Amino acid sequence: MQRPNVITLLTILILNFILSIYRTNGQYNDANQDYDIDSLKNLIAAAKEDTSKIDLYEKLGLAYRDEKKIDSSILAYKHALELNEKNNYWKLKQCWEMGTIDFLLYTTGNYTESLQVASRELELTEKINDTFHLGFVHLLFGHDYKALGYYRESLNHYFKAKEVFTVYRQLRSEPPDNRYVIQCIGDLYLKMNQSDSALFFTQQAYKLAQADSSNVNILYSLRILGDIYLTKGDNKSAMKYYRQYIPGFEKYKENSRDLNFVYISIARIFQKESQIDSAIFYAIKALENAMVYGDQENLYNASSLLYGYYKNKDEHIAFNYFKIASQAKDSMIGIDKLRQTQILSFNEQVHEKEKATADAKEAAKRRLIIIIAAILISIISFLIWNRIRQLRLRYKMILEQKEAEKLKAKYDKELLALEARALRAQMNPHFVFNCLNSIKALMQEQQTEKGVTYLTTFSKLIRTLFNNADKKEISLFDEIETCKLYLQLEAMRFDTKISYAVNVGENIDLKSVMIPALIIQPFIENAIWHGIAPRNTGGHVSLTVLDKNGVIEIIIDDNGVGRETSQQNKSAIGITHQSKGVNLTQSRLELNNLLQQRQAELVIIDKKDENGVATGTTVIIKIKEEA
Repeated sequence: MQRPNVITLLTILILNFILSIYRTNGQYNDANQDYDIDSLKNLIAAAKEDTSKIDLYEKLGLAYRDEKKIDSSILAYKHALELNEKNNYWKLKQCWEMGTIDFLLYTTGNYTESLQVASRELELTEKINDTFHLGFVHLLFGHDYKALGYYRESLNHYFKAKEVFTVYRQLRSEPPDNRYVIQCIGDLYLKMNQSDSALFFTQQAYKLAQADSSNVNILYSLRILGDIYLTKGDNKSAMKYYRQYIPGFEKYKENSRDLNFVYISIARIFQKESQIDSAIFYAIKALENAMVYGDQENLYNASSLLYGYYKNKDEHIAFNYFKIASQAKDSMIGIDKLRQTQILSFNEQVHEKEKATADAKEAAKRRLIIIIAAILISIISFLIWNRIRQLRLRYKMILEQKEAEKLKAKYDKELLALEARALRAQMNPHFVFNCLNSIKALMQEQQTEKGVTYLTTFSKLIRTLFNNADKKEISLFDEIETCKLYLQLEAMRFDTKISYAVNVGENIDLKSVMIPALIIQPFIENAIWHGIAPRNTGGHVSLTVLDKNGVIEIIIDDNGVGRETSQQNKSAIGITHQSKGVNLTQSRLELNNLLQQRQAELVIIDKKDENGVATGTTVIIKIKEEA
């Protein structure tokens, strides 16, 4: 029974505000000029500028609304909005066009589409930072959710509207004016069967409306106060407010079906008090008024009440009222089915929105993994760079502290050792640079899991390098394990394009053979990047360790394009960068021979077939075992 009809109030709020905006900005200077619908259609057809069509479509929508042709009015405003968005003409005007469409959809009972338009309207309003319109959108959200029966959601939006309107008035140094929103909250609490809360907010709204002589809001509050006291069983108080409402409705020439609810409520009060003639009088007035507005709900209520009175007095009159009640009930059932369909549609939209939100969270999670991986790579890179910097500073300090004349003999040998360590330090960033490039490529290709696996293997390799950083020599076993990690990284990077094998001869104790750290890896890197990578069909790298009469032979073999072809490829595409790995390794072997009195030899063989075509490269590092 307590259904607020806010059509009159919202129509005044929306349309009058739009007209005032347009007049202020010179967009509606002829707003007082009357246009009939056919004339407006002709003007639209003749208009060449879209901006002119926008104004004409808005006038057409207003004309249709005045003629109570709401569907046509909605269509006209939609045309105006479409042209406005197409030309990006005026954002604020787009907001008010959406607001008008949203409200008109609400008045026709199309609540789900009204919610969709309100969502677009809310997004645009927040973008242009229009505080007043933001409060207005939340108000419309509240009406739509209330009509669909989502009272909690409706209440949340009403309170948001109240808060935003308060801020709006504060920004303009004006006192708060939330009497209408407060009354909507009171009305909603009544629908939620919380009559005490409903009475609290309605009394607030009534006092504010009286203080400001707001006739529309006074009438709204009077009706709801009557409904609240009727719900509480206080018929006397309810009748007091209803009796004040009726003359006010006629005095202010209100045009809504709200009066029907008041007539029906009064009729029922008189029926309970056995004042049948008065009950019949107000029931008939409710019926007559309901017919004017096509108010099916009150047609049913009034005719049912009259049928109950006449069924034992005049069967003919009772039958007529019964037919009216039956027809109204059928219409109400159809409306209720439509509303249930809208609720189902709305629930589907909510489900789709929740699914889209979940998908967005999953995408954000993937992005977070990539970001974390990038941060880890950056941290590791910084640690490596800082470690190298510290080593170089330490070496410099040691050199500066030595007294050349007292320690000349020791100085020469120590200088060779420092140069060897500096060479190793230079090689580490060269190798790490290539690894980080591989990880970066995987992340750019969005191969997240593979990238994480690559990063884990890379971390192991970095830890191994740190452990060996201060060692002049490491065991051949440790060197082979480091190379295996590197081969794993490159095999993952190139997927199936590269295969590799590591073979160790029998009776070789790898842990007892000491060699310079990271002496093998540069040749494996050369084999992959300069030998196999240029081949479309990929290739194979093998690492073999043999013992030939006390000489350890470390053999790196590939079936790539060969050194000559690789150099030609670089020249053809203008690459001037030269890999330092091989030259550094040769220098380190020479220094190691001097320091350790060891016989180490490097042999490079360019393989060719019988036609002289390159079939790869073989690198042999020969190290004679110490006696």
